This record gives sequence, C-alpha cells and structure tokens, in this order.
Amino acid sequence: MRNYKITLIVISALIVGGGIGFVVTGITTAGSIDDSFSFQYEPISPDPIEDLSINADLGKIIVKYNTTATPYFAEFDVNLKVAGLFMSGKTYLDFFNPSTEWWAESFGVFDLEVLPDIWFDPSYWFKSYEITITVTLRTDVIYDIDATTATGAIEMSVRDGVILNGTSLTTSTGSVKLTTLGTNVFQGKVGLQTSTGSVDLFSKNTNFTHGFQAVTSTGSLLLNFTNCIMGDDLTGMVSTGSVTFKNYNMYYSKDIDLKLQTSTGSIEAELYQYINMGANVTGNIHTSTGSIDVFYRDSLANTGVKFTSSIGVGSINYTPHATMEITGGLGSVYSSLNYGIATYKYTFALASYTGSVDVEGQSVQ
Repeated sequence: MRNYKITLIVISALIVGGGIGFVVTGITTAGSIDDSFSFQYEPISPDPIEDLSINADLGKIIVKYNTTATPYFAEFDVNLKVAGLFMSGKTYLDFFNPSTEWWAESFGVFDLEVLPDIWFDPSYWFKSYEITITVTLRTDVIYDIDATTATGAIEMSVRDGVILNGTSLTTSTGSVKLTTLGTNVFQGKVGLQTSTGSVDLFSKNTNFTHGFQAVTSTGSLLLNFTNCIMGDDLTGMVSTGSVTFKNYNMYYSKDIDLKLQTSTGSIEAELYQYINMGANVTGNIHTSTGSIDVFYRDSLANTGVKFTSSIGVGSINYTPHATMEITGGLGSVYSSLNYGIATYKYTFALASYTGSVDVEGQSVQ
C-alpha cells in the first residue's frame, strides 16, 4: 500500500510539473507575427467591365476608390497579425495558404485562405488573428465586385460619380456596410448579406437599376436611401433582429415590390415623398414577433398611400389626420383621401402576429 501511494505521488508531481512547464514554455515563446503585402492588378486585355473577386476566410475587407491617379486597375494592401503562445520560430506560412501568389491576375481573383488548425501544435490553441485587406479601385473603371469573408467585416465606400456593375458583399459572421456618396449608378444587382451580424446601407443620389437586396439571419438592417432611383424590387429581410428603413424622395423606374420582413424583431420605416414617384410601389412589411412603426409624408396631389394592417395578438394604432381616413373592419385600413384617384400609389400590407402596428401618415388631399 505504501508503494502504491508513493507511485500516485510521483505521477501527480509529474503531471503538475509538466503542466507548469508547458505554461512556462508557452509564455516564454509567446509573440506575434506581423507581415504586410501589396499586390497590383493590371489585366492583360481590359474588359468594359472588370470582374473582381475578393475572398478571405478571416479578416476585414475595405473597398475604396483612389484619390490620386494610379496605373493599376486594383491595388491590394494586406496586413496580417497572428499572436499567441508558442509562436517562436513561426512565420505567416504556418497559418496561411497559398504561400506566395495570393493574387490570380489573369482571373481577377484574390484569395486569402487560413490553414486548418493542427491539433497537436499548441501554437494553434492560443492564437488570435488581426487581418485587414484594403482594396483600392479606380474611379474611371467599371467593376463587378464580389467580396466574401467567412468571419469578419466588409466595408465599401463609393466616391461621387462612380459607375459600377453588380455588387455582392457577403460575410458569414460579421458586419457589412456600403456607402455611396452620390451620382452613382449600379448597372447590375446589388446584394448585401451576413448570417450573423449587421447590414448598413447609406446611399445618396444613386441609381439601383436592378434593385436592391439586404439579408441577415441574426442581426440588424439599417437601410437609408436619399434621392435615389430604384429600378427593381427592394428587399430587406432578417430572421432574428430589427429592420430600420428610411426612404427620402425615391424615384421608381417601374412598378416594384418593397419587402421588409423579420421573424423576431421590430420594423421601423420612414417614407418621405416630395417628388414624383414615377411608378407604383406594393409594400409588404411583416414580423412574426415584434412591432411595426411607420411614419409617412407626401406633398403631391398625384400621390396616394394606403396601409392595410393585420395582427394576431396586439393592437393597430393609426394617428388621425385631416388628409387620412380610417376604414375597414376594426379600423384595419388607413389611407389618404386621394388614394382612389392618385396617379402613383404606395400600397402597404402590414402584419404582426404578436405585436403592435403603429402608423402616422399625412398626404395632400
């Protein structure tokens, strides 16, 4: 029995000592790997529309436009930092692939791939990444942009007067933000998407010729349009989270559908129409669990609006005004007095299964 106890003591000492040694070794070999790289894209045979694909497993992608003349069609600046324990002797090649050429110039594709963790290497257990990829574009080139990151954020800012083709910004976990500064045209579809995170749009004097779509599974949408043109359907959808929609003086190239939807969360919408709409809008604003708040104003005799609301558990609240009337069963319809004779119309269906619907509207009689 005595020998058994001694054996247990020896084994315990080895385990504790080994654990302490492991921690001490990790701390003494701790550090960070910092590397920076630049790549330029200059196509051999330029196309009228240049396709650019930016793919990153991790990190923040920033897309911006040049402020001074540049001979390159695109320039990439990559900053990498890997920090943690057991970093002694490591380089960025231990964590990223491919080892040299990340830029496939002939195809307009940029890839930053993170290598899989090696389970028996403790440098992978405690590491953290800081990755920033900055893409600088030329204002005189029309691009078709497809930017994707698995974990990280994407931000794109478009300078005044720039024309683009299609634009797709997608992240699995992180935020997406697009800002257009004015007099911009998207000749193709525009889509912003994240699985877990927020999507923000701030757009001014921009023509969305093929419409707009923003989607997130868990997170929020903030969509802000000022003096824009919408050429096709406009969609903002969330599974769990809120939707905020602000629309000031939109012009519609054709009749469109406007869909704002969330399963669990609130929806807030503001619409101001002080210029001719140009076409009709059919709106569907829907939440399963949450509230809907709408604020509407127009100042045009040829423009009318109608809201038809339905609820499961909750209340419908319309703010009375001399230019609006409340009709329908249980006061479910709220419309401008000129809706029936208006040339252009907003026609909204509002639905909340569990929550309230609140609408305040004013229109020219």
